Amino acid sequence: MKKRISFRRDTSQTKALVRAGKKATRTAVRASRALGLTITFIEDGVIYTEKDGVVSTKDTLEVTTKVPFKLEKGLVLHAK
Repeated sequence: MKKRISFRRDTSQTKALVRAGKKATRTAVRASRALGLTITFIEDGVIYTEKDGVVSTKDTLEVTTKVPFKLEKGLVLHAK
């Protein structure tokens, strides 16, 4: 019996989705600038807003990770 592969890397589809996302972002930013709208983006955990070429800081993000339970030695994990 052959062993079934349950996971395959689909790099071509992932690359295509990343390219589509970048193209959509460029188009949206260009349209927003043409209409004089505010552009909001996140860089290094800081939220920035840009309008008419002036970039200002809006807020900072705090990253907190919630752990549902504590892993201990001898703990048995059941996966479905």
